[in-house]
Amino acid sequence: MIKFLTQTIDLAKDLIIFVSLIISFLYLIFLSGRVRQFVYKQKYSKREKVGLILVFGALGILASEYGMKFAGTTPNIRDCIAMFAGILGGPAVGIGAGLISGLYRMTGVVWTGFTGTLGQWSAVGCGVATIGAGFLGAWLAKYKNIRINTITTKWIVRIIIIAFVWQIVHIQILVPLIAPLHTDRHFLETSRLLFNNILFPMATSNALGMLLFLFMTKDAVMKREVELAEKEMVEAGIKES
Repeated sequence: MIKFLTQTIDLAKDLIIFVSLIISFLYLIFLSGRVRQFVYKQKYSKREKVGLILVFGALGILASEYGMKFAGTTPNIRDCIAMFAGILGGPAVGIGAGLISGLYRMTGVVWTGFTGTLGQWSAVGCGVATIGAGFLGAWLAKYKNIRINTITTKWIVRIIIIAFVWQIVHIQILVPLIAPLHTDRHFLETSRLLFNNILFPMATSNALGMLLFLFMTKDAVMKREVELAEKEMVEAGIKES
């Protein structure tokens, strides 16, 4: 019991470190004024949407490739990446990114990936869950009209809760239901295994990832608003003089 507890805590630490690395990468990108301008407009051309789909799809693939092997699965933060893609880029981006990273995860039934973490018995269930996360982000963007430049603190909290709950659906429902269809694992056995070893670190890290993604992007939007306000003041001063 103590061994499993220690492993679970270590897994949570590793996932949080991975989240922190992605956030650090985003922070460096958001130092660019052009990137802040791009995020702020929240209306993208078809070409820009394709670019966002490829970027977030690639991040989802990296999350699978550099996930941590544990209890026959590969815990990662792929779901919150797909969900965030939908919130930032709109329905098409969320669905596209979710499909790329989810379908790639499903290829784990035939190979182990470039780093050896992909081929697991949970590949199909996890892939379906990631595709679902992309659709969930698309739903938030389209039917709840969530936009980064207008998102409220209340909605940030709600989205974090949604991300946490989706991990429960992912780990306790989808994977245990789908695994018996192509393996010899039983629903209750799988559900118990995942509950004891995977649920807490994955749900926590995905919720944390969503929180940091939203706050980081919201901060970039606020900085862009300050830049626009300063520009208007300068232009107004020039006209007056």
